[in-house]
Amino acid sequence: MSVALFGGTFNPVHFGHLNLANTLGKKLQVQSMRMIPCAIPPHRETPSVSAEQRLTMLELATANQPLLRADNLELQRDTLSYSIDTVKRVRQEIGGTSPLYLCLGIDALLSLNTWHQWTKLLDYCHIVACSRPRYLVPNSGALADWITNNQCDDLSKLKNQSHGCLHLCKIPLLDVSSTAIRNNVKCGERIDHMTSNLVVDYIKKHSLYE
Repeated sequence: MSVALFGGTFNPVHFGHLNLANTLGKKLQVQSMRMIPCAIPPHRETPSVSAEQRLTMLELATANQPLLRADNLELQRDTLSYSIDTVKRVRQEIGGTSPLYLCLGIDALLSLNTWHQWTKLLDYCHIVACSRPRYLVPNSGALADWITNNQCDDLSKLKNQSHGCLHLCKIPLLDVSSTAIRNNVKCGERIDHMTSNLVVDYIKKHSLYE
């Protein structure tokens, strides 16, 4: 059973998240794409909306998405949400031979060397990073050397081993963001073109982001 992990604050989840997760899941041919909200993100401010509410919105948005699953793994811990702890936990769950993918945006990859125990991530999983316009991979320094030593363009190789590779891919991204949703809500503007109607209704019902 191959599994992909897609973490984030999801504050709130939007169509860009869902489209990217579905596209990656199909590209990697995984049985499950687990979308994991951070409880206490170590690299940004703690969201004003609770982790439980962000998880609920994610559950609503993925309810009719067979490949996607909202996962509360990081909400079960009361410490900072470190990716190394998450991949260790999932690796224990699925065993040592199944492919495990940690999916990131290129912006996250470019700050990977600031993450807790970042050089150990590939001991447990593959990393799949999605490029974005105007983001360039570094050409010098420790992170650049790590990328060069671990990058693999052959996706079939990743599918035939459980961990150890970095794969860079290009997937068109929808022009929508959680920040834009929050700003629209604050200004009383529509958001139904940005996220699912169930999430829109939940935001209205609980007066979030106002």
